[in-house]
This record gives sequence, structure tokens and C-alpha cells, in this order.
Amino acid sequence: MYQEPQLIHEVPEAEVASFMAPLPHREPICVVVPAYNEEQVIDPALRALVRVIDPAHVYVVSDGSTDKTAELALKHTKNVLDLPQNVGKARALKSLINEYQLTLNYEYVLFSDADSQLSFNFITEIKKFMAAQPACIVGTVTSDRHGLISAYRTYEYGLTHRVFKQAQSRMGTITVAPGCASLYRSDVLGLLDFTKHTLTEDFDLTLQIHEKKLGDIVYAPHARVLTQDPPTLHDYWKQITRWYTGFWQNIFLHKAYIPNKKVNMEIMLIVGDGLSWIAAISFAIINPLAFLSLVLMSAIITFILTIGILCLERQFWAMKYMLLFPLFQFINVTSYGYSFFRALGTQTKRLAWNKVLRY
Repeated sequence: MYQEPQLIHEVPEAEVASFMAPLPHREPICVVVPAYNEEQVIDPALRALVRVIDPAHVYVVSDGSTDKTAELALKHTKNVLDLPQNVGKARALKSLINEYQLTLNYEYVLFSDADSQLSFNFITEIKKFMAAQPACIVGTVTSDRHGLISAYRTYEYGLTHRVFKQAQSRMGTITVAPGCASLYRSDVLGLLDFTKHTLTEDFDLTLQIHEKKLGDIVYAPHARVLTQDPPTLHDYWKQITRWYTGFWQNIFLHKAYIPNKKVNMEIMLIVGDGLSWIAAISFAIINPLAFLSLVLMSAIITFILTIGILCLERQFWAMKYMLLFPLFQFINVTSYGYSFFRALGTQTKRLAWNKVLRY
């Protein structure tokens, strides 16, 4: 069964206040990139990154990579930490932050990924939100154009970011600051626990900010990050199962099922939506006619949403794939249910990066 790790105690208000005190002069932003065997993608990712930020402010940690990840990273920045063995993404990030004392030298630390590329105006857009000193600034994840799966992800990211995350930002209930597109205030980072509890460290860190009341988490819709999607259905299943397993782990870890905070209420709405799909499909198995009705209803709703989202995003290329989008919804629901039991029965210390195939 899932063993719930011990949480850090809530930070006393006096201690939080000391961290919130006005900062001495520091550089405004640095970027940290965790990588594990990323020689296929690290070179173009860093090449794009140093176009928008000085290489002196780019930091890479190779988490026990056995390929040329560290060697290729050194072509673009001197700030490369090559760990001798794999410790997991969250701990690798913490090692990098500590090694270069980033929280002392920068006001904000941007988390990016080795398979992601910042848009040319990302830093400009992010800086518009920095004056208010929020605890975390969340960018918009966008999909690389690479066939059917990327087409579905274009729709999914458009819905979850441009619609849901926009609403969550206004209500102060952003549930996840994506690991490839989020900027953390440096003093906030010093109060977060990076130990490897779950498969989704970004969800974990976001919930810690809410729990410890470290400040606002805001959404920057025009600060875009392009990221790769799984190239095959097998890799798609592998990725979403990792995400959903981490989702359930964090619910158990942070007791998000207790409706004592606004963000927990938001999470329970998300859980309820997933469970309603599972219940509907379970009933449909018993009643084939109901199953066909469910498929038809899902297809119509998805069709209408897809047209609206893809028009909003101006991603008309993805429309030719939209008749297959309901298929992904059923794959997602299956993974959602399976991941619940996986989170219960898997020891977190044995869970690794679980990377998907790169291209």
C-alpha cells in the first residue's frame, strides 16, 4: 500500500515574513534545466534558450546521464552540474540550486525542461508579472506540431491553460505550475521540500506554496513554452500514467481530499470529473446502448470544444485529426483509474524519471 511520507511542518508566520522581506540586489532571472539522457534534444533546447537569456544565467543539471547530455550542454553554458548518479528530477534540481547558490544570486528561478523551448518573448511577458512579486508565475505550455498526438495536445493545452488556468489564476486556485514553464521567487524556493515524494514534483511544489501561504500563483498567458509530445500511443500512455500516478500521490501526500482550502476544493472538482467518467463508462459496459450514447455525446462535446479552442489558438492544422480526439479521452479515463491503484501500491522511492521517447 501507499506509504504517506511525513510532511514538513507549516512554516511559522514570522519565518515566512523574514523570507518575504525586501531582497538585496540580485539578477532578475535565471533558468534551470534538469536533464537525464537528453542528448537528442538538449542541444536545440539550449540553443533556443540562449537566444532569449544570457548563457551566464542558464544552469543545467545532468542527473547521472550515461550519454552526452552534459558534454552537449557545455557548448551553450559553463554552468553545468554533472551528477555522478541518478537521484531523480526534484533532487537534481535542488542540487543545482544549492551548488550555484541561485536563491542568493537571483530574484526568480525559472524551471524549464530539456525537451522544451521558450518563445522569443517569454522573458518579456514574464517580467510584466514580476513587479507584484508573486510566489510563482506560470507560463503557457504549447505543443510541437508532430502528428495526431500533438494535435490532441494542442486542443488539451488550449483548454487546460487558456481556459481553466486563466480561471484558476483569478480565483487563486492554480493547482499545477508546469515543470517546463514556471518561475519561482527565490526566497519561496528556500521554503519548499524537494525530496522525491512523488512522480510529479511540479504538482507537489505548487501545493506546498498553497499550504504554507507563501504568496500568489499567477498565470501569464502569453509567456509560451513549446514542448515535445509522445510520438507513439505507447509513450502517450506511459506519460499520462506517470502524470496521473503523481496526481494521486500528491492528493494522498497533501491530504487534498480535505476541503479546508480553496485549492483543495478545486482539486476535488477535478477528481469528481474523472470519477464521473469512470462511472459512466462502467455503466455503459453493462448497457451497450448507453455506451454508444456516451460515445456519441462525448464526440459532439469534444467536437464543439475543439473547434472553439483551435480557433482561439489559431492552430487550424490540428482540425484534421479532431474526429479521433474522443479516443484519447477514453485512454485518459482508463489511465486515470489505473493510476489510482498504482499510486496506492507503488513505493515512491522506486519511481524514476519514466521519460518517453524523444525525437
